[in-house]
Amino acid sequence: MKILLLPGGVLAALLLLILPAFYTPFAHASPSVLSEWNAPKPRHLPLLKSALQRPTSNEKQTDLWTPLDDQGWRPCDESSKPPLSLPEKSEGYLQVFLDGGLNQQRMGICDAVAVAKILNATLVIPHFEVNPVWQDSSSFMDIFDVDHFINVLKDDISIVKELPDEFSWSTREYYAIAIRATRIKMAPVHASANWYLENVSPVLQSYGIAAVSPFSHRLSFDNLPMDIQRLRSKVNFQALVFVPHIRALGDALVSRLRQPYKNGAAPGANYLQETTDVIDKDGAGKFVVLHLRFDKDMAAHSACDFGGGKAEKLALAKYRQVIWQGRVLNSQFTDEELRSQGRCPLTPEEIGLLLAALGFDNSTRLYLASHKVYGGEARISTLRKLFPLMEDKKSLASSEERAQIKGKASLLAAVDYYVGLHSDIFVSASPGNMHNALVGHRTYKNLKTIRPNMALLGQLFLNKSISWIDFQQAVVEGHENRQGQIRLRKPKQSIYTYPAPDCMCHV
Repeated sequence: MKILLLPGGVLAALLLLILPAFYTPFAHASPSVLSEWNAPKPRHLPLLKSALQRPTSNEKQTDLWTPLDDQGWRPCDESSKPPLSLPEKSEGYLQVFLDGGLNQQRMGICDAVAVAKILNATLVIPHFEVNPVWQDSSSFMDIFDVDHFINVLKDDISIVKELPDEFSWSTREYYAIAIRATRIKMAPVHASANWYLENVSPVLQSYGIAAVSPFSHRLSFDNLPMDIQRLRSKVNFQALVFVPHIRALGDALVSRLRQPYKNGAAPGANYLQETTDVIDKDGAGKFVVLHLRFDKDMAAHSACDFGGGKAEKLALAKYRQVIWQGRVLNSQFTDEELRSQGRCPLTPEEIGLLLAALGFDNSTRLYLASHKVYGGEARISTLRKLFPLMEDKKSLASSEERAQIKGKASLLAAVDYYVGLHSDIFVSASPGNMHNALVGHRTYKNLKTIRPNMALLGQLFLNKSISWIDFQQAVVEGHENRQGQIRLRKPKQSIYTYPAPDCMCHV
């Protein structure tokens, strides 16, 4: 048998022809081979050139960093009310199984406490499903301080970490293999309190336990008693705090963003302890947290064109077919239609131009909160040119400090959430659960949060002849009332995004 040996150049050429045939886009939130061969170029080059040469306005800088005025809304103070005693007997144990990412699970926890209150049930610490995208098996106790959670809610509901032995059979595996009388599988989205009383209470009374799965978004935002709404907010804003090591790392990152390393020194292995002991008495050093949700799932599901050429379009089309069998609503619209309606996520280049137009300059310290950006560094490079002082977890913390969160998407997201909550300004490049959760939490604390006007920006970016002056004026005018001003919740809107008036009192 003869073996044909090919020169290295010929072999490489053959590989370039063969690899695409075997490529299947299963790698979530990472740049595909095809898109990396065609690195995206700036799509708004005239605007980018002008933005890079923009002058700095001290007056505009002062306005940008000025905290929000008192808007007359406060978290409702119920400390003067005597705690109500819990009913002597619980109706049984309530289990919930939560899917999605960290912030979807966070909202599910708040709903679970509310449902337990409605049913007079004992809540079992919620079970987190393994996310099929990130493959993170982190549990409630890996992310949240469970003892704090139980203590804060001790006067509201009964909570147990584990089921007693007599109910130890009620596990995720038990419900996965057969239909079970104790599983509530058909809870409607945004179910009413009466639905739970009519459908779950009988199961609790008959068996002493009820397991609701799926449970995400399974409690209405409307027509609930005020004490239930306030309880949901109490869970979200008081009971749910991250475990100590996440808070410690978050505090260290915030401190380093406010007090950059002297002489460019990199963090050492013991820097975490050193910086958490520092108190920034002068208040010097402000920073913006940018939640850049631009992963492969987001890019593909949007059906928008992001400038990566035919290779990128093909890769995203294949991805849509594999993951959603091509059933993506936006696919029926053209890219121009999607952008004019504000339905395309902002690219790193576009969010950079937005920030530059608002007045942030190249001295702005920017913290990038994201997992992986579709297109990798090639996609981020334009944003980095505009904001060279851009940081993230890797640049601010050593590998030793990040060891406990490495490869765990929920813990990584928890650190980003913590830093985002403690930033001077937070902005998200596109709507989503992280955006919704932090907008609500920062509203509750009256902190400045910029909400991009997606429809306006989509139309501006479609105008290829627009000047920088006109672009900047339109951006500033279009975001005057999108920087943290209180918006009262409307029917069907989430209490977690719009905490007023349910969870806040006007004074």
